[in-house]
Amino acid sequence: MLIRTAVKSVTSAARLWIYLMLFGLIACSSFPEQTPLSPSFQLPPATNSPLAHYLADELMQHPDDTGVLPLYSGVDAFVARLAIIDAAQSSIDLQYYIYHDDETGRLLSWHLIDAANRGVRIRVLLDDLTTQTLDDALSILAQHPNIEIRLFNPNSERNFRGIAMLAGLSRLNHRMHNKSLTVDNLATILGGRNVGNEYFSKNSEVDFGDFDLLTIGRAVKQVSDEFDLYWNSQVVQSINNLVPAADKEKQALAMQRLAKRKAEFAHDEYLKRLELSQLLQQIKQHGISWYWGKAELFYDPPEKAKNAQREDWLLSDLKVFLSQAKQEVVIISPYFVPTAAGCQVLIDAVKSGVAVTVLTNSLSATDVLAVFAGYKAYRQRLVENGVTVYEVKANNEHRISAWKGSSRSSLHAKTFVIDKRAVFVGSFNFDPRSALINTEMGLTIEQAEFAQDISQLLQQALTRNSYRLALEGGQLIWRDELDGKLYYADPDTSFWQRFMADLIGLLPIESQL
Repeated sequence: MLIRTAVKSVTSAARLWIYLMLFGLIACSSFPEQTPLSPSFQLPPATNSPLAHYLADELMQHPDDTGVLPLYSGVDAFVARLAIIDAAQSSIDLQYYIYHDDETGRLLSWHLIDAANRGVRIRVLLDDLTTQTLDDALSILAQHPNIEIRLFNPNSERNFRGIAMLAGLSRLNHRMHNKSLTVDNLATILGGRNVGNEYFSKNSEVDFGDFDLLTIGRAVKQVSDEFDLYWNSQVVQSINNLVPAADKEKQALAMQRLAKRKAEFAHDEYLKRLELSQLLQQIKQHGISWYWGKAELFYDPPEKAKNAQREDWLLSDLKVFLSQAKQEVVIISPYFVPTAAGCQVLIDAVKSGVAVTVLTNSLSATDVLAVFAGYKAYRQRLVENGVTVYEVKANNEHRISAWKGSSRSSLHAKTFVIDKRAVFVGSFNFDPRSALINTEMGLTIEQAEFAQDISQLLQQALTRNSYRLALEGGQLIWRDELDGKLYYADPDTSFWQRFMADLIGLLPIESQL
């Protein structure tokens, strides 16, 4: 009764104000008025930098190929980023979907600032979806003369973003999921990792099992071409045109806060773990063993955010890549929603004699319940028709690289292997969102030794870290390959977790997963 009375007491003027505010937010959901941005492009590969000298012999021996170093460990993946940033002399181009304001995000930013202070040109391109708490920091950072920051498909409403997101869902639903870090146009890191503690084994609650490639050689130019295309596209905007510039007082406070945080972090145990990284020792000793082969970068055009140029989408290239398999396809995807059509494609591949293996998150390991619900609708059909399906354990003491105190592990790598001879590593999940909504990128490399080594490591991981799905009496069961134990419901889950997955599975949201 009280609520009804309160509603009736709203005056016509107040209603009018509310309507005007909502209409204003709807208007803001359109693309921000395009302030002309000065185009800029990749700089030529540095020739007299520490990185150039370090890589000279390798690049001279393989002038037409691409060299990759797999980064399985979260610690090694972070060390690789710091190492190439610290070696930068001319340029750094950074493109990410998520950039957290946490310990690893700040540590990476401090190294970027150091690079900018010594004259390195830095271009930062971030998806705008998760930058709400970063507006002030990004604005201050962009005031550095050597740092420019742009946002992909930005929300012009910076305060009421949730409401504006709903009002402008048709546009703002399209996000940039691409991930790369390129230094001096000589080395790049690409793959599945965003920037944040959970991706670099610095999170006590969850450790993401992820995968990146430190890449040199011919493919680096392809990544730089992709970055330039996005950087100069009509679907990005400068942070300076979206957020008011900070005054001197704000800048001074930010500098004080930065100094305080750096001092507090100086004795963090994570720094010790970085110093003990096996990769760091290999770098110091010039002991990196590269896999060299023919590589090609697949990526969506930025206009995918406007549903344009469908024939140029990454999905088309990936279909061709996977269709080349004659014997075996391995799909590693944390968010695996094959859809009815994709499910049938995998089943037809099995019928044609191709062994198909899928590794994805279990219910207890997933960090997106809705995606698991979408996958759940297909897993029994896949198993019934000969597709081998594994689900990652959440409580796992055998993972390769983890924060040992983390309470849960979760798969985040996106990797496909065909016939133990070619590998795709990137940001693309086997789901409708990656295929049709978000922009994605990834590298294919034809290198049998690399593919075989990944397959061998995967087989070990499947035994230690996952459950294999099977059928018993027409019902799904889960077999722990390590000890042979059988489970007759999703392992390590409660009734409510299973109930919620079933409930969400009833919703007509598959196209958004």
